[in-house]
Amino acid sequence: MAEPVTSTDRGRVRGSTAPHGYVFRGIPFAKPPFGALRFRGPEMTDTWEGERPTLDFAPTAPQPATGFTLIPEPTIDGGDAPDCLSLNVFTPELGAAGLPVLVWIHGGGFVTGTPSSTWYDGDRFARDGVVVVSAGYRLGSEGFLNIEGAPTNRAVLDWIAALEWVQRNVANFGGDPGKVTVAGQSAGGAATMLLTTLPRAEGLFRAAIPMSGSVFPSRPIESTQRLTARMAEHLGIAATFEEFARVSPAALVDAQTAATTRPEGAALGGELNFFPFVDGGVVPDSPMHAVAAGRGSALPLLIGTTEEEFNAAARMAPADDEEVGKTLSALGLDDAGIAAYRANAQVQGDQIGQAVTDRMFRVPALRVAEARSVGPAPTYHYEFQWRTPALGGLGAVHCLDLPFVFDVLDDPHATVVAGDVVPQELADRMHANWVAFVTDNDPGWAPFRNDSRRTMVFDEQSKVVDDLHAPIRSLWP
Repeated sequence: MAEPVTSTDRGRVRGSTAPHGYVFRGIPFAKPPFGALRFRGPEMTDTWEGERPTLDFAPTAPQPATGFTLIPEPTIDGGDAPDCLSLNVFTPELGAAGLPVLVWIHGGGFVTGTPSSTWYDGDRFARDGVVVVSAGYRLGSEGFLNIEGAPTNRAVLDWIAALEWVQRNVANFGGDPGKVTVAGQSAGGAATMLLTTLPRAEGLFRAAIPMSGSVFPSRPIESTQRLTARMAEHLGIAATFEEFARVSPAALVDAQTAATTRPEGAALGGELNFFPFVDGGVVPDSPMHAVAAGRGSALPLLIGTTEEEFNAAARMAPADDEEVGKTLSALGLDDAGIAAYRANAQVQGDQIGQAVTDRMFRVPALRVAEARSVGPAPTYHYEFQWRTPALGGLGAVHCLDLPFVFDVLDDPHATVVAGDVVPQELADRMHANWVAFVTDNDPGWAPFRNDSRRTMVFDEQSKVVDDLHAPIRSLWP
């Protein structure tokens, strides 16, 4: 099969073949946001002559080294000006095929991650008639630090710019710009949910899939300004645009790590330091307020979590009985709530871990489903409960559902995280449900309604359960 060539509005690109179609890696959707463009909004890249080779993944956005992570996240060094505002396209056909499109936003707590992970390989989606576009964006301080004189929420502008590129170009890659679903996991899930509420993103997609990330709490603008001041103090500079722009990307990453390291003994599950904030412009309102007001209610939504997102992390930080009680209280539970978590988890680490999982992931996703229950578009709710025995028994941990959804259980890293005996039939089912939702906006089970609260539970024996979260939803305000 010959190397595939197609056109974009900036020039022609040459990709490579894949088992089920074609892949184009590292297509720039905006110029590298460094040098004269540092801390600016994304700017459309220049046109080029001839065929641009798009055979390799683009450099990774500047980020701290994290070592082993559940998701394989290769770091691709691009120097001081990495061309990180790039995307990858997996497609079974080129030209006017009119196929549905899945745009993927990676996770990583808004400070790490990459679109080049093997767990985001879109070839199996291409096999089933879906075009996948995975996009990079600015992370940490580059994307979110509130610097006077710079556009706010620059990473959010990156997401929007990538979606605009899709609208202009995906038809040449076999996709239908009118059939775009945006999706992401963890921070990418929160990004996805936020995009459904933003006026600037209207018309860029028709449906959304926030996985293990939905709404995040808004914080006062003063909080973002204090973080900027703390960063400047650590760097020994004035908190001005000009001074921050003189700091190299690598030095800025080191400074953000040092300036935001959680003190020893701080409660697990505290606020992220870098994430979108309400600025009155790009992000006009908090996501939950916007959802409650009906923003995005015309978009079909597939939303859910894993059952034990952060339980394993809590087990790694042993605590005595008194510390457990203080942590549960700090998370917002009253005496009755603390008693409930103590009764339902005999291991102290699981008491904290399940409370963090519920507060940060399961309950926010549930509140979104409840708020949208009366809206015009359906909301489909799910929970992933298959428990991996690997790595000491992580359970239904954060990120574990990804290789099932992308149908990449044969990836070597998936074996490390999920073990040697993995239910391929569960991957077949989840992947098919996601394909169905992207294609027809219906994953194959009944929508969530407040009178039934239907949730699809994914496990070796998957089933729909009514009011799955009845034991916890009254414990959290």
